[in-house]
Amino acid sequence: MAIMAWHEACQLDTSLRSLDHFFSLAPEYAQTLIGGLTNRCWKVKTQGGDCFVWRPSTHITKALSISRFHEQQILSLIQDTNIAPKPIYLNEHGLLVEWIEGESLADGLPFESILRTLVKIHNLDITKVPIAPFNFTARVDHYWMVLREDLQLDEYRDLYQQWRSVPSIDNVTHSLCHFDLAGYNMVKHPEGIKVIDWEYACISDPRLDLAMTIGVTGEKPLESVYRYCQLRNIENVDDWVTGVMAWKPRAEVLAMLWYLLAHQLKGHDKYLEEAQTLCYSLTSQSS
Repeated sequence: MAIMAWHEACQLDTSLRSLDHFFSLAPEYAQTLIGGLTNRCWKVKTQGGDCFVWRPSTHITKALSISRFHEQQILSLIQDTNIAPKPIYLNEHGLLVEWIEGESLADGLPFESILRTLVKIHNLDITKVPIAPFNFTARVDHYWMVLREDLQLDEYRDLYQQWRSVPSIDNVTHSLCHFDLAGYNMVKHPEGIKVIDWEYACISDPRLDLAMTIGVTGEKPLESVYRYCQLRNIENVDDWVTGVMAWKPRAEVLAMLWYLLAHQLKGHDKYLEEAQTLCYSLTSQSS
């Protein structure tokens, strides 16, 4: 992470200049944050010692169907729950949010803690969320359509076509879903665990969110679903197991296409390797 003077940071990322009218005095410094693909986010420290995170809007967020307005709407709705950063300022160039001070939980966080946090998110009241529910097919179709043919997509096409539709399973009540919940997006804070990076959050089937978290953590699906249902006092556990297992390959296809698009946008081989790993896994499961 690089710390630099405000004017230097503005030269490197011109979107920061859109904050000049928000701050009465130029911030003391800006610091690049280590994180995922989506963007270079910045920690901004003011002359008064307050800290924020600047989350820019760029061609990358557009390609990945990320809306900072959508993110701001969700953070505004849940700001009183103290589980997420508070949104501070939104403009066409990005979203400024509260900086969460604390220890990253990227390593060594028990899965029980992740599950409990997921349950807490899924139990939040969403009756006033002014956004449309997540459309799985539209999202995977978008990812597929913006991929270039020179990525040699033949080995991925069959999987995309096989799993692009939602599963035929019994409906459950939709919940607020984070869609990227793992230790790397959780912070140990004096008030309890806080969750960051809500850019993929949507209203959706919580079984898809659970399948995603099980996938990124590498936990055993059956044991994870049973424990989740126990924590939420859900009695029809078998239906939830069926639902999570039906969503599992679709979640993997969504991740596979995300990694392919990440490779296209950034050119990093590690993203292509992740896409290939998921492709091989899905192919072996289908055979």
